[in-house]
Amino acid sequence: MYTRHLCVSANEVIAEFSAENNGLSKMLGELAEACSDSGIEAVTVRNENGIRRYETGSFCGFACLDDGTLFEILPCADGETANTRKQLCADFCRRCGFTFRESEADDKNFMEYLISVFAGETMKIIKSGVLSAYTSREENLTSVQGTIMFAENIRRNLVHRERLYVRHDVFTPDRAENRIIKAAAAMLIKVTADAHSSHLLKEALSFLDEVRVPYDVSAEFGKCVNTRNTKKYSTILNICRMLLDRNEGTALTGKNILCSQFYRIV
Repeated sequence: MYTRHLCVSANEVIAEFSAENNGLSKMLGELAEACSDSGIEAVTVRNENGIRRYETGSFCGFACLDDGTLFEILPCADGETANTRKQLCADFCRRCGFTFRESEADDKNFMEYLISVFAGETMKIIKSGVLSAYTSREENLTSVQGTIMFAENIRRNLVHRERLYVRHDVFTPDRAENRIIKAAAAMLIKVTADAHSSHLLKEALSFLDEVRVPYDVSAEFGKCVNTRNTKKYSTILNICRMLLDRNEGTALTGKNILCSQFYRIV
C-alpha cells in the first residue's frame, strides 16, 4: 500500500536536486534507470553543474514503488487534474476493451481506477463460473484411480502397501487463464489503498485458492486458448497482459517497482 502520492504532467521538469543523498532523488533516479532499461520514456535524469534534473517524458501512467511512493504521470492539458486523469483512464479502457464510465473514475488516481476495473471484472468471472480443465496428476492414494505407475509405486510404497501411486485426470480450475488472474490479483492487493478493491481482491484470491501462482507468467499467456467459452476472459486478460507480460512493453520492471503501467496517449 502506498503512503505518498506524487502526481505530475508529461513533458515537464519534476524536480532538481543538488544533494546526492536526498531520498526523493534516489527514488526518482532508480525510476529513471528502470525507464531506460525498459525503453519507456516516462522519467529521465540529466546532470548539469552538479545538479540532477528529473523530467517526465511522453509516456503517461503510474509506478508504485516499494518505499511507499505512488508516482503518477498524467497527460499534458490545460484543464484540471481530474479531467486529464479521466483522459488517461479512458485510454486504458480502450486498450483493454472495457466500457469507460466517467463517474467510475471520480475520486480515484489512475492506479486505483485500473485496480477497480480489474477487481470488478474478476468478480464477474467468478460469479458466472470460472473455467476448469482436465489435467493429469500423479499422487499417492489409498484406492485405484486412473493408472497405477508400477515402477514409481514400488519405489515409494514398498513399505506402505496400503497406498498406490497413480496417474489420473482431475477437473480443476488450475488452468492458464486463472493462474494469470491470480498472479495479477496477488500483485495488486499489495499496492491498493482502496478498501472496496482490497475486499474484492481478497475474495478473488480466496476463491482461486486451488489455482497455482505461475512461476513464469509470460509463458502462461501462450497457453491461453481463444474459444467461445473463454470470451468472458478477454478484458481481464488484456489488463493482465499490460501488467505482467514482458512482451507487451507497457510495464516497468525493476527491483524497487511493485507495480507499474506506462504508455503514450494517442
